[in-house]
Amino acid sequence: VSSVYTQALLAYTFTLSNNTELREMLLAKLEEKAVRKDGQLHWELKSAFQAADLPYWHRAPSAEVELTSYVLLALLSGPNKDLGKASEIVNWLSKQQNPHGGFSSTQDTVVALQALAEYAEATFSDKGDVTVTVTSKTGFHQQFHVDQTNRLLLQKASLPDIPGEYSLSATGSGCVYVQTVLRYNIPPPRSDKMLPADWLLWVAAPGQTYCLLLHYPFCVELSIRYTGSREKSNMALVEVKMLSGFTPDKKSIDQVSDCPVTFYLSEVVNFSFMVEQEVLVKNLRPAIVKVYDYYEPVGEKGILREH
Repeated sequence: VSSVYTQALLAYTFTLSNNTELREMLLAKLEEKAVRKDGQLHWELKSAFQAADLPYWHRAPSAEVELTSYVLLALLSGPNKDLGKASEIVNWLSKQQNPHGGFSSTQDTVVALQALAEYAEATFSDKGDVTVTVTSKTGFHQQFHVDQTNRLLLQKASLPDIPGEYSLSATGSGCVYVQTVLRYNIPPPRSDKMLPADWLLWVAAPGQTYCLLLHYPFCVELSIRYTGSREKSNMALVEVKMLSGFTPDKKSIDQVSDCPVTFYLSEVVNFSFMVEQEVLVKNLRPAIVKVYDYYEPVGEKGILREH
């Protein structure tokens, strides 16, 4: 077995089946491929993505989060828990979490949260009292107190000055997790040069004339091609965001919920659906249509379409 993902999955499988010999052999192979940096430990897959293909911020591929979580589960589910190595993995995993506590996809989130829960159980202590203080040179001062009565409660505060310089200090004993989140919007570049090469996406829709007719349904056609290194793609997701004032026609789609409209495709195809305008909106901005691999969202490719 040469795949690091398969090795991680089998290591956890043989841990659960009490096959110590195969478990230790696989963990030894994984140790040779481990990536250590700044007190963090994780595993990487061979990837076709180049640095220019990655988003504005670094986000580990979904499969790497998943396989690293399987290694953590293998370490924590065995007879002798390696908490030292597990702590390094948890340090890396916690930096991959999004502001909502999840990860890149449903797949890696389920496995990662299970692994983090196992770590929390293994390191649980009924003692601990920590005060975290956030300050700035402009006079901002915010304290968070964490003890056994509120240790599972999320506490948060807005930082008033952005950009700004803030300092954080902690006193007491115990473990707390602090995360900062910065949200902002910028117009995406209208250039195919900014997109990864694993997908080709074409969108065809009527011009501005049709957009002036209320409740007049028109067809949006999409054509998708997979051009990556595999023989065929994994399950693909297509997200179609509606222009302001527009809604998808429920007769042309089996299930319609909140926008954007998401299509799950077992294989890439050409398809279409109907859209109509319910409210006239001036100065319409482009809507985004994007296609990406369900298991590797970092490879998503988006295209803008004005209509």
